[in-house]
Amino acid sequence: MRHAPNMFDLMSTGAKVWRLGFETHNVIVLRVMGMAGVWNTPFDESWRMVTEKPHEFIKSGRDGMIAAMSGAHPSKVVEASIQPLDRATNANRKRLSKRGPRRLR
Repeated sequence: MRHAPNMFDLMSTGAKVWRLGFETHNVIVLRVMGMAGVWNTPFDESWRMVTEKPHEFIKSGRDGMIAAMSGAHPSKVVEASIQPLDRATNANRKRLSKRGPRRLR
């Protein structure tokens, strides 16, 4: 028998979705600051932010569909769907935040 979800499972899923949104916002801010010349970003960052999305969204949809087809609770389907996006966003945030602000001359 499968584990019946309780309130804490749903709260955990909500917290993971909130964290994804917060980290996504941080990555967007760092990239926009890079485009404005304030933050030190790699020269190919604009290309990278466009090309990485299809691959991550395909993985997200695949993992969510696998969870749904196996009969998982909807909160677990959401968690499976956001896990690839969370990994990519977390990696981008760490990578971009290490570079620091651009030195103005």
